[in-house]
Amino acid sequence: MSDAAKVVSIALAEVGYREKSSNAALDDPAANAGGKNWTKYARDLAAAGYYNGNKNGFAWCDVFVDWCFYRAFGADAQRIQCQTGPLGAACPYSAGYYKAQGRYDQTPRVGDQVFFQQGGALVHTGIVAEVTGDSIVTVEGNSADRVAKRSYSRSSAGIAGYGHPRYDEAPAEPEPVTVALSALAAGSAGPQVKTVQRVLYAYGIKGADGRAIAVDGAYGPNTAHAVGILQTKLGLAADGAVGADTWRAMLTELS
Repeated sequence: MSDAAKVVSIALAEVGYREKSSNAALDDPAANAGGKNWTKYARDLAAAGYYNGNKNGFAWCDVFVDWCFYRAFGADAQRIQCQTGPLGAACPYSAGYYKAQGRYDQTPRVGDQVFFQQGGALVHTGIVAEVTGDSIVTVEGNSADRVAKRSYSRSSAGIAGYGHPRYDEAPAEPEPVTVALSALAAGSAGPQVKTVQRVLYAYGIKGADGRAIAVDGAYGPNTAHAVGILQTKLGLAADGAVGADTWRAMLTELS
């Protein structure tokens, strides 16, 4: 999933959330609905140290956008949104940050922050979820007191412009770590032998001497004996060696 798609996915998952009439039931999408601008979005960003104060109880369309980015990128969110100061909870400030960095124009892209105008003033904002040749679909907070999905003609006079986040500077997802599992038998040694021995110890399987398996990394007769018992429990041929089938069955059983 791209970084822009991640933000859009987070926003879409919030569609239907109702703002609250008081500072109660903030995490419930429908409960305590009202028109007093209380939301979990402002609460969470206040706890994260956003803005120049707690914005709960204030108009929250821009707060919702920031929350989606915060959920996606954590501490990197404000940098990705081009925010270089604490005044990011109102549309004119947020648009100004994009403009100052040359990342604001009239061409929409998925994941952009769209700004709406009325009488020449910026009054509302949301996230661009879809773009076609002649229209856009958005997700907006504080739209009729809720998070809503809306659609507009790209030529609508109410659209002021689009801020383009720095998705190219988002932290990369870590590559999954893979470990090659070696075939083990009597005489093997090392960390993977210790892994097998820890499993045997966790299962309470004892060695040929009747004692708990020592986690020493040495594949001796006691380990081989205990592996054979485990293989029988797992429905495998009890040869006392750990090959691909034993590794797979053992780790699947543990998970």
